[in-house]
Amino acid sequence: MELRQLRYFVDIAATEHLTTSAKNLYVSQSTLSHGLRQLEEELGMALFERIGRGLKLSQAGTVFRGYAERALHELDAGRMALADLSELQTGSFTIGVIPTFLNTLVAPAVAAFTRVYPKINITVRELLAPPVEQGLLEGSLDLGVSFHPPQRAELDAVPLFDERMMLLVNPSHPLAGQRSMAIKSLAGVPLALLPRTFYTRGLIEEGLRSAGITPCLRVEMGSVESLIALCRWGDMATIVPERAAQQAGDMIAIRLTSPTIIRTAGLLWRRGASYSAAAREFAALLAPTKRALLEP
Repeated sequence: MELRQLRYFVDIAATEHLTTSAKNLYVSQSTLSHGLRQLEEELGMALFERIGRGLKLSQAGTVFRGYAERALHELDAGRMALADLSELQTGSFTIGVIPTFLNTLVAPAVAAFTRVYPKINITVRELLAPPVEQGLLEGSLDLGVSFHPPQRAELDAVPLFDERMMLLVNPSHPLAGQRSMAIKSLAGVPLALLPRTFYTRGLIEEGLRSAGITPCLRVEMGSVESLIALCRWGDMATIVPERAAQQAGDMIAIRLTSPTIIRTAGLLWRRGASYSAAAREFAALLAPTKRALLEP
């Protein structure tokens, strides 16, 4: 059994079409057919049923597919381990980050990492929490920085830090003289908030409900930065994460109490996946007390 035969089989299982797989694998259709036939002869079973011009996995093919994919995955992991011997001189990884953690956490970490490992290529994708988790499961992302705990059970995560949600207003706002206030005092205060598709909006609404009030919502905007800009020039207030509030030095941040709304940042990864030395080193930079969390 040859490695190329396994690659042929796995690709055909995905496309269910010889012509498409031949293009994917940059081989002729006759070469692909011959390799598949050799594999079936060696196994003593037909792996596909021929349906018109297409193919469909047979019962034997369905069983064998998982083993073939795992074998190829382990070989790729072996190549990755050998690449690690180059001591992080080459490599790449992709990380998905929710917007508010991008500027306050990940951008400084990427800058520090690239100073030490200038030959490692990093792709950072700004995504909402659900696409971060989906990208990890699909394999399009190596790491994720989102909320802890994750919603998907197939993911592992480690908490990075907690941050409270703060009321933010401009210096001329009627509440600007406050340093802290109970959430129930927000009744009737015009607010600008993130849309309901955001995890953080859900936390805010849960805090408001527990205080027994309905928000006086005037504006929804799709980023924390836009909310801050709006409140900088208007008479509305917004509720933003503490780190974002700290970056808005010209604004007034007011601590909310009774209850305190807290969200937890987390480093996420797919359970059981193999990771390059570059990805492991970046994870250790974000979570230094959990340095071995991605070790094979």
